[in-house]
Amino acid sequence: MKNNRKKAAVLCGTMMAASLSLTACGGAATAEAVDLREVPLDTIIEKAKEEGQINSVGMPDDWANWRGSWAAVSKKYGLTHEDTDMSSAEELSTFETEKDAATKDIGDVGQAFGPTAVSMDVVQPYKASTWDSIPDWAKDPDGKWCISYVGTMSAMVNADRISTTIDSWQALKDSGATITIGDVVRGASSQMAVLSSAYALGGSMDNLDPAFDFFKEMAQEGRLDAGTYSQERMDRAEIDVLLTWDYLTLQYRDLTKASVPDANIECHVMRDGALQSGYALVINKYAPHPYAAAAPGQIPSGCKPIIVRYVKTNCLAGRFSLQGSWFYFTSLFR
Repeated sequence: MKNNRKKAAVLCGTMMAASLSLTACGGAATAEAVDLREVPLDTIIEKAKEEGQINSVGMPDDWANWRGSWAAVSKKYGLTHEDTDMSSAEELSTFETEKDAATKDIGDVGQAFGPTAVSMDVVQPYKASTWDSIPDWAKDPDGKWCISYVGTMSAMVNADRISTTIDSWQALKDSGATITIGDVVRGASSQMAVLSSAYALGGSMDNLDPAFDFFKEMAQEGRLDAGTYSQERMDRAEIDVLLTWDYLTLQYRDLTKASVPDANIECHVMRDGALQSGYALVINKYAPHPYAAAAPGQIPSGCKPIIVRYVKTNCLAGRFSLQGSWFYFTSLFR
């Protein structure tokens, strides 16, 4: 799964940049200066096959059906694929720090990290053959990022440990369950869980205080899990409630049932905070295999189609100065 010291779609790029102390935009040019938007698709496919390799970050097999997508890419283009799992923030940091010694071609970041990638000048443009069918809110006008799938905030519940049906934040509060949420500084899904709770409890993207109050109370009661999610922990029944995207909770449920057939696992969308957000494909400006990097944009993710019913978190970028708030939030886990 995507590294839960993190990771999509997220509250603001400025917070991410501050949390990692990333440098400003700029840097050396790519080894092969190419504008993929100007290259015919047939040529891209031909040169991608010649490159024969694609190296991704934050796109592991067990996240959002990347396993199936990579299998399709490999079958269609004959590419060998390797992934290094990391958070959205870490992906962009890797692009920035490696530069002309780049080893990575492509990443998958929470939507608000798309504009951050553009401001850091670490991504290159590409418009897939389906570009005109993609809604404007789901893509950068110059082609430097594009949403490929969305998720809805949900809860996966170990019903053998928690008898309450958790389909709302109030139900979660009353359940007595320990909450696994992940890294709210680097993780898009973790940040969206906080925003979901803010809306559910009377706040908004301009007022996160209800969310901070909620999680502060959970911390005081000893109900915040300082660990990260792993399938091994779930199989050992160490996790009460995981908050993340619906496509992941359903997948993790099935994986748990495969390992522990008697496990009683429930998945519910948070009805009072059913926020949706997306993840964006970004091609490294310094990609060693630029043509191969364009290949995944031609393959449907197989996860969820882009839909219009969406909380447009791209408008969140730059609207907050959350540094103090987010670091305060993470201190609750200590």
